[in-house]
Amino acid sequence: MEEQSTAIPSTESSSTLISDIGAQFHRSGADLQNIQKCFQDVRETEKVRQEMLRDARTLLQKLSRNLQLSRSKGSREHVDPESLNHDDQIVDMDKQQFAVAKGVQEMDQEIASLQAEVQELRMHSLELDSNYSASGVDAMAERGTEAEGTDYSAATGTEATGSSTVDSSSAHRRRISRNDLSEIDEDMLDEEQEILSDRAHAMAVLRLQIYRSLGIEMLENDVGAYTKARVRSLEKNEVHLVYFDDKLSPFYQTNLIWEFAS
Repeated sequence: MEEQSTAIPSTESSSTLISDIGAQFHRSGADLQNIQKCFQDVRETEKVRQEMLRDARTLLQKLSRNLQLSRSKGSREHVDPESLNHDDQIVDMDKQQFAVAKGVQEMDQEIASLQAEVQELRMHSLELDSNYSASGVDAMAERGTEAEGTDYSAATGTEATGSSTVDSSSAHRRRISRNDLSEIDEDMLDEEQEILSDRAHAMAVLRLQIYRSLGIEMLENDVGAYTKARVRSLEKNEVHLVYFDDKLSPFYQTNLIWEFAS
C-alpha cells in the first residue's frame, strides 16, 4: 500500500492564504458608493411609480364620474322634465293640503256655530209654542166654566121636563173639555220631551264645536256611530287619523289625540 504524500500547509502559508482571500473580498469606497447610488435609484423609481399610480387612479375616478354623468344625461332625455321637480311638487301639494284642511276646519266651525244658532232658535220657538199652548188651555178652561154656569142658569129657569136634557148636554160639554185638556197635556208632554231631546242635541253640537275648535273632528261610519277622529295640528302642519278601538284604553286614546293635536 502506497503512502500518499499530503502537503500540510504551514502557519505562514495559511495566514497568507487568508489574507489573499480577504483582500479579494475587501470592499472599496467606490463599491459602497455604487451600492448606495443603486438603492437611491430604486427609492426614487418606486416614488415615481407611486405618483404615477396615484395619478392614474385619480384619472380613472374622474373618467368614472364623467361616465356616470353621461349615462344619467342620456337616461334623462326620455324623462318628462316636470318629473325632475318632484320635490318641489310635493312641497306645493303639502301646502295645498294644509290650506284645504284649514279651510275645511273653518267651514266646520261655521257650520257648527250655525247649527247651534238653529238649535237655539228652535228651542225658543218651542218655548213660545208651549206658552201659547198653556194660554190656550187656560182659555178653554175659562170657556168650560162659563158654559157650566150658563147650563146651570138655564137649568134653573126651565121646567122640570127639560132638566134632564140640559144636564146631559152640560155633561157632554164637560167630557169634551176634559178630552181636550188631556190631548193638550199629551201635546205639552211631547213638547217637553222634544225640548229635552233638543237640549241634549244642542249639548252634543256644542261639544263637537269645541272639539273642532281644537282641531279634532269626529267622523261617523255608515251606521252613524263615531269610529274615528281626524286630528289637525296647526303648529306641526300635520293631519292624523285616529281609530277608536275597544281593545285600547280611553286614557291611551285620549293622550294620543292630544299628542297629535298639540
